[in-house]
Amino acid sequence: MRLESGAVNANPSHAGGSPGHASTPKYWECLPCGYISDDPKVGSGERPCPHCHTAHQTRAFPPERQRRLDARIRRYQAEGDDEIVVILAATFLETLLEDVLARIMEAHGADVRLRAAVLDSQRSVGTRIGKLFPTLTGEQFEDAAAELGYREFPRRWRRLRAERNAFIHDSTFEGPREALNSATASEAMALLDQAYRLFVSINNRFVADGRSGGQRHSGGRSDERAPDAQPSGGPTG
Repeated sequence: MRLESGAVNANPSHAGGSPGHASTPKYWECLPCGYISDDPKVGSGERPCPHCHTAHQTRAFPPERQRRLDARIRRYQAEGDDEIVVILAATFLETLLEDVLARIMEAHGADVRLRAAVLDSQRSVGTRIGKLFPTLTGEQFEDAAAELGYREFPRRWRRLRAERNAFIHDSTFEGPREALNSATASEAMALLDQAYRLFVSINNRFVADGRSGGQRHSGGRSDERAPDAQPSGGPTG
């Protein structure tokens, strides 16, 4: 099943929310190894972690504060507040990227102070994607996304950032944008829905596998079904 171009999650436990979009997904993170699963039985301890086989040592992911923000963004979309949806969703996407980069650094032994210093010195999203991610993982973000089934995600995300910036900044390379419409808001929500699945897969490949010595587990995917890779639409760098 192809999910990259759509926003509805194939997992019934994630259904609901505003029309056309899933509600906030719920995963469970294994505390010993960092693997993130969408299996409720892993969360309840009925099944062990599929990666390290530890049971009864999990926490909900994303954390409650992020779930509250996600729910609020979806509420704004249901109410037709397109501009607020785009601005908040685009910001949330950048937060998810920062979180997974911090987790990758932690898996490699970086303490809190070092992680904070690195992220503080690499503030722009473009630099974090284009330089920090490949430095930490040995792969370009676009290549990792394509391998995990999200080939078009980087290009679409870059376009959303450009539209957001053209709206909130007075001086932009493309000229100011006077409004953000429902199509842009829907795209922002579609990307947010995809970002959870993509970043969980990235986490499982570069965090859980990094903690366990670099042995890959199921191509880095989470337990839920991931989308098929889309044909390349050209460079996404």
